[in-house]
Amino acid sequence: MHGNATSGDSVNRRFLHIVSAIYVVVLMLVLWRCFEQWQGYQDAREAQREFLVLQSALRTMADISGERRPTFVWMIESTDASQASQASDQLRQALREARRATDSDMNELDASLRDSRCKTCAPLRATFAQVKSTIAEARHGLDAIYPSTPSDRINTEVLHVIDRLVGAVPLLASIADTSAMGVIRENADVQSYLLAARLAALVREQAGQAGSGFVPAVAWRRALNPDEVFDIARTLGAIEQLRILLSPSIRALPPRLQTDYDLINQHFFGEDLTEINRMLSLPAPTFDPVSPAQQAETYASRLEPIEHFRDDTLALARDTIRSSLQWHLALFAGTTLFASALTGVLLLITWRFREKIVRPFVEARRLILAIAAGNLSMTIPLAGYSGEIKDLFGALNVLKQNSAERIRLEQERKRLIGELRTMAETDPLTGLLNRRAFESRSRVLLSDQRGDEPEVALIMLDIDHFKHVNDTYGHETGDRTLVKLAAICRETVRSEDVVSRIGGEEFVIMLRVNNRTQAYELAQRLRNRLHQDTIVAISGEIFSITASFGIAFAQRANAPQTDDLLRHADALLYQAKENGRDRIETAAIV
Repeated sequence: MHGNATSGDSVNRRFLHIVSAIYVVVLMLVLWRCFEQWQGYQDAREAQREFLVLQSALRTMADISGERRPTFVWMIESTDASQASQASDQLRQALREARRATDSDMNELDASLRDSRCKTCAPLRATFAQVKSTIAEARHGLDAIYPSTPSDRINTEVLHVIDRLVGAVPLLASIADTSAMGVIRENADVQSYLLAARLAALVREQAGQAGSGFVPAVAWRRALNPDEVFDIARTLGAIEQLRILLSPSIRALPPRLQTDYDLINQHFFGEDLTEINRMLSLPAPTFDPVSPAQQAETYASRLEPIEHFRDDTLALARDTIRSSLQWHLALFAGTTLFASALTGVLLLITWRFREKIVRPFVEARRLILAIAAGNLSMTIPLAGYSGEIKDLFGALNVLKQNSAERIRLEQERKRLIGELRTMAETDPLTGLLNRRAFESRSRVLLSDQRGDEPEVALIMLDIDHFKHVNDTYGHETGDRTLVKLAAICRETVRSEDVVSRIGGEEFVIMLRVNNRTQAYELAQRLRNRLHQDTIVAISGEIFSITASFGIAFAQRANAPQTDDLLRHADALLYQAKENGRDRIETAAIV
């Protein structure tokens, strides 16, 4: 019989080992695929966060150009004394609108950089702080200059301040470049889109600088000096280089954006740059017969297709990232479902094979060993067998039933005794000790001389405004509140401390302590937990509760009584209620 048992056990183990090995190999492959898709999903999420930084940085760069335009118009038109007042009023209104646009995009950029989940954002916050400081200083300088009467000196100061304002653009460009690299690293599919958008933003900035180069000459009614001609020509050269870099990227864009770029190529790179080159050859650039403000607005409107092209390209990149995010999430969900289905199928196949092939042989061995050892907990199969094996299992079942009935009756008796004991000692709502059980356990704790703690403490706590909870949220929610407080008490006290609900919303804790601070700190931890945790009412509303505490102490050597401690703690609890609730009151040793 021993040889059969060993053989049956060996067959069962071998079968389980083979099945487990196959399942582990397949499961590891599936989990690897799940991890791969989850990593792709996380990369797409990171690309999405970094894209928001890039988008806000590029828009802010364009907004700074918008802040320059009203100032340059003021420089030109304010030289005419008859229009100075009107020009100043119009300037302030235009400037306020331009600053609002800049601040709006700056706030979006700030919010994106503060996202703790963004991996590359933290190092960029210092650069963003420099951007904010640069813009603030430039604005402060302009606000100080505007009330002054226009003059050559004032205009020169304005140009210097504008140069400081434009100094924020390279900083924003570095933020945009870093974010673009992060997006491309996480999602290479958007590389061509981001390159086109980034180059378009640079074209927009250079175009604004080209227009700004004419401002001093127009404001002072003079010809361009050689330095100004050189700066404008250098800017036009930079624009041409950007156009050359941008052209190959256009081929990867959809036909709609290619058509938009053709319009930019025709109007800005063609007509507008030709007009700028023509103005370079004039003795003194002039905006007649159109006013400088109208000319500035016209020039800005000619640049709007570049901004639209930039935004549309960014939108295409955003949609690509979003599609990648959804795709990886769908693959992850599908792989997870496949893993679950595969697990189910393998478990089903394993169960059927074991039931029909392995189990009958192993079961016979197991039952014989169990009966021989006096173990009657095994289940005897009565179905699925025939002949002598069926008769054998039938006889074994009769013997097992007789012994099992005797054991069942004994267990039932013990269970009923245990339930009665639990019912007699336990509060049915919270599961804590009731008052009678507390008095019994506390007497044991007070009489137990083991341990070296010199003092015993009794903490009594009562929920503040518990009637208000019942009246506001209902008695069922009130019961939830009591259960919640009981759970907090169980989680906070030590295993040897005695915790009880002695009635209504009153709870007590008896513990042995080395000093009064130890009990006070326990009460404080309970009080803090009540401040932190919330309760969901039956209606779905969320609220929190507070409690008042009274702590009484006694020397263990003085053989203290439970009733005396309860009476002192109750008085201190009443004092806590009188002193404003949600507080802890303690007293001297009794």
